[in-house]
Amino acid sequence: MDNIVDQIAREVMLKLKSQTANRGAAYTPPPDSPPVSRSAAGQKPAVLVTANFKVVEQVLGQIGALLPAGGKLILSSYLHENFPITRSLPGVEIITSKVAPAHLALRDVREITIPSLSMNTLSKAANLLADTYASQVISFALCEGIPLTVTDESILEAGRYFPAGVARKIDALRRELEGMGVRFQRGAISVKPEHKCATCVGAGGCSSCQPTTTTATPTSPKTTGVAPAGKEGACLQEQCSRTYGSCAASCEPAVKKVVAAGADRIEKGLDAPVPAPELARFIDHTLLKPNATVAEITKLCEEARQYQFASVCVNPGHVALAAKLLQGSPVKVCTVVGFPLGATSTFTKVMETRDCIANGATEIDMVMNVGALKSKDYELVKNDIARVVEAAGGLCVKVILETSLLTEEEKIKACELSKLAGADFVKTSTGFSTGGATAEDIALMRRVVGPTMGVKASGGIRDTQTAQKMIAAGATRIGASASVAIVKGEPPAGKGY
Repeated sequence: MDNIVDQIAREVMLKLKSQTANRGAAYTPPPDSPPVSRSAAGQKPAVLVTANFKVVEQVLGQIGALLPAGGKLILSSYLHENFPITRSLPGVEIITSKVAPAHLALRDVREITIPSLSMNTLSKAANLLADTYASQVISFALCEGIPLTVTDESILEAGRYFPAGVARKIDALRRELEGMGVRFQRGAISVKPEHKCATCVGAGGCSSCQPTTTTATPTSPKTTGVAPAGKEGACLQEQCSRTYGSCAASCEPAVKKVVAAGADRIEKGLDAPVPAPELARFIDHTLLKPNATVAEITKLCEEARQYQFASVCVNPGHVALAAKLLQGSPVKVCTVVGFPLGATSTFTKVMETRDCIANGATEIDMVMNVGALKSKDYELVKNDIARVVEAAGGLCVKVILETSLLTEEEKIKACELSKLAGADFVKTSTGFSTGGATAEDIALMRRVVGPTMGVKASGGIRDTQTAQKMIAAGATRIGASASVAIVKGEPPAGKGY
């Protein structure tokens, strides 16, 4: 099927190229341009800028610094027509649809960096819809094998800059492009959206925001970080709502106001230790032992309600009971699929997933096919995960890697395959194998999956200090049976998950 799709995509690109060739007949590259050959020495780096509404003014303010002399600046039609470039860019070749069609804009281009990617272009590129100038450039580059790197932070960390539903859609489109070879990573050429509290100063505002003046742009010169007279030290909520980022880590008045309004969960970065009582929102309160009784499951759910854990994690046979006991509570019901070996067939995992969801599960922790990964049957591993993700119908899916059985190379590959398959989390361990979570594995997994996926640390986390260590390394969820001891800062009683 993939070969058929690739063939159709190539034919569409060739047809589009022939249709646009006449429009480029008048285009003459600069005298110093090398021959049109991908292997020729001296090929140029190019920057493609699309009209990402969150950073368009900043792009224009920094456009002179985006490329070294001798490079190409390719502008989307919208950006070129609505925000004309007025500054001088010595040695930089500016390409627009009026200068050259998309396929000729790629003459002598070695690689393309995209510091600003609009959602419109992201969607079109992911679906190979080449009906705008920017999406044509990306589509031709994909077909011709020109490396593409997106460094737009609002795409890299969609969860920070967009509502959850929009962020999930952006992440799905991003995975589509990653599957076609596009890289998403921070780079030297990038534009970071403004911090939400850019106007907060003083003791009562954000400690990270200092009075500064931004570089004037052609469209909107402005000053940030300075409170109006009489409001020094105040966190200006009306200004925060018009910019982007997160106040939770540094703006106490804003957080208190949101909590007072009824919020029961606040998103916060990992730049500071989480107080023990607040650890509850990170924890999947877990009971997976085979001899768990109804009384023990009932106690687990009562504790989850009391301490407001993120979820309870139980075996499939206890899902219906947990769902009934937690009805009306924000605590989710998590269960395990293919547990604990991951060696069941994909069909079995899919059926198990559907049955668990029918019984009330809202999160699925599936065990990866470890043997297939170690055999380098990557297509089987990816399909195994993708089918469970599909069966989950949009509910959260975490992939258990069983890191104690993997080499570093295999851990990296497992994370990459989980991401490509559309999973929401990667998770260290079942707790039933030869080892549990380590901070080093969490840090590695976080580096590989980037900021858009969750990382769950599980296995051997029995106290507050260990939980804090995992969160500092990059974990966004903790699987533990000693959850109550962790949030109370007490030593755990006995042994467990």
